[in-house]
Amino acid sequence: MMKIVAQAPTRVDLAGGTLDLWPIHCILDKCATLNVAVSLPAEVEIEEASEFKLVSNDQKISTSGSYNEIIRSEELPLLGLALAAVWNEVLPPVKLTTSAKSPAGAGLGGSSCLLVTILGALTKYRQCFEPEFVLPEAKLVMTAQNIEAKLIHAPTGCQDYWGAVRGGINVISYPISGVEVKTYPTSQMPELNEHLLLCYSGQSRASAINNWEIFKRTFDRDQKLIDQLQALGNLSAACVESVNNKDFDGLMKLSQEEWKGRLQLWPNIETEQTRRLDHAAKKAGAVFTRVCGAGGGGVMAVLCAPDKHKQVSQAVEGLGGKIIGSGIESSGLKVW
Repeated sequence: MMKIVAQAPTRVDLAGGTLDLWPIHCILDKCATLNVAVSLPAEVEIEEASEFKLVSNDQKISTSGSYNEIIRSEELPLLGLALAAVWNEVLPPVKLTTSAKSPAGAGLGGSSCLLVTILGALTKYRQCFEPEFVLPEAKLVMTAQNIEAKLIHAPTGCQDYWGAVRGGINVISYPISGVEVKTYPTSQMPELNEHLLLCYSGQSRASAINNWEIFKRTFDRDQKLIDQLQALGNLSAACVESVNNKDFDGLMKLSQEEWKGRLQLWPNIETEQTRRLDHAAKKAGAVFTRVCGAGGGGVMAVLCAPDKHKQVSQAVEGLGGKIIGSGIESSGLKVW
C-alpha cells in the first residue's frame, strides 16, 4: 500500500504581523514581516482507500463518502477544501489523516501550517499518477491563503504559510511587484535560536476578529490607525535590517518597541493571564515576552538567555503557563 507522509512547522512572529494582510502593506511606505519557524508541526498521512475519508486526530473527527460529498464536508471543511484544490474525482479515493502539535488558538498559524502540509502531501501523491503535476511554492501559498479566506470569511495574511513552507528565519517584504521572501538558516542569528522559549498561556484566541477590525478601519481611512500601522511598519523593517546585519541586541530592542506599539494599537492583545506570565518571566530573568499572532491569549514568545531557561520556565509554569517548545525549526515542509 502506498503512503505519503508530510510535516511542516508553525511559526512565531517577531515583527510585522497583520501587515502581511493584502492590501494593507500596499498603502504603507515601508514595512516587512519577520517570523521564525518552531517545532510544533502539523503532520499529514495520505494512503489508498476504498472511499474518500478525512480524519482529524486532534479534533477526534472523521468523515467519509464520495469525492463530491467529501469536498463539501461540514465536519472537516478545511480538509475538504484542500482536497478539492488538488485532487479530482477521476483520481483514486484516498484517506487523509491529520494531526497538529500546536494547541488550538495558539496564535502560531496552526491551521495555515496544516493547509500547507495537506497541499504538499496531496501534490506528492498526485504526482504518483500524474508526474507532470506541480504546485510551486508561491502557488501553494496562494492556494492555502485563498482556502482559508473562503473558510473564515475574512482577509488572511501570507506570513503563516511561508513559515510552514520554508522553516528557518523568514524575512517577508512587500514591494509593489508582489511579496518577496528571504529565508535564513538558524546560523544567521544563533542567539535568537538559543533565547527563544514558547509558553502556552492556556487560553485560545481568534486572531481573525482583531485582524478584521484593523482591516476595516484601515480601508475606512482611519488616519490615526494608518499612522500607527506605518510606525509598526518602520520598526518591522528595522527589525529585518537587524537580522540582515546579524545584530541580535538590535533585534531584541526593536522587536520590543514593535510590541509596545502593538499594545497601544490593540489593548486587548494581552489578557490578565498573559500579563501575569509576562511579569513572572521578566522577574525570573527574561529579556521580554510577546503574545503570538493577533493576541487575546494563545502562545507567548519568551526571550531569555539560555542560563535563565530553567528559572523562567519554573516561574511561568507556577502561574499555569506551560513551556511547549524552544528554539527555531530549521526545516520547512517535508514530504516523503
